[in-house]
Amino acid sequence: MSSILSFLENLGLTQTEITLYELLLKLGETPAGEVIRQSGMKRPTVYKALYTLEKKGLVRQKDVKKKIHFSPEPPTILMEQTNERYSALQHTKESLQALLPTLLSSYTTAVEKPIVREFSGINGLKEVFEDIYSPKNEPVYGCLDLEKSDEAIPAYVIEKLIPLRIKNGVFAKTFLASSSQGEKVKQKDFQSLRETVLLDKSKYSLPAEIDIYDDKVAMLSFEKGEFVGILIQNRALATSLKSIFKLAFEKSYRPNEKEAKME
Repeated sequence: MSSILSFLENLGLTQTEITLYELLLKLGETPAGEVIRQSGMKRPTVYKALYTLEKKGLVRQKDVKKKIHFSPEPPTILMEQTNERYSALQHTKESLQALLPTLLSSYTTAVEKPIVREFSGINGLKEVFEDIYSPKNEPVYGCLDLEKSDEAIPAYVIEKLIPLRIKNGVFAKTFLASSSQGEKVKQKDFQSLRETVLLDKSKYSLPAEIDIYDDKVAMLSFEKGEFVGILIQNRALATSLKSIFKLAFEKSYRPNEKEAKME
């Protein structure tokens, strides 16, 4: 039975507590003296462990003819406690995820150096994308080649990411490598909360994707077999790159001097 109940250590029980609980499962309601005798442990050790088990809801005691008897609670309570602990951990995880951006921002400010995280594989890239398109107040600036991204994760950008971004109300300003797919995407700019500039890929190759948002810079490589992502959190770097993208967008929509003179 020991091997079966060894998982109790994950519930915070000591080896002594586990041993005594297993013993009581075999004995049922038993006088404290008999528990001490059969366990082979010292009296103070047994009493301390039994009282702790009682507090943890796994053992109960009662007086029988002025003698203390202990009996185990049914093993089903273990599942109840496991479910409670799982729910508590899930809540803690969700709370930490919500607080993590603030904590990381404070850390960055305190140590004055970028936080760099690396991701690999398809799941790693998807994790970065989820961060990019999470709710935010400012636009996401970026550049990519949809044909390259489709090689790694077919149709993921159009079928999953764009709807997610729209759902979260995130505006995008994007340089796209010109392609038939890029043309179709640009045609839906208004309803897709997006501003798209198409680039001639023979002049401006975009084998990797770059996204700038909040205080982060995400860089994603779609080279087949690698699928590497790097996420840099640093306000100074993100601000500088945002300024470059903003300037590029302004220049993209501004006629050159010759065109201006001809008007």
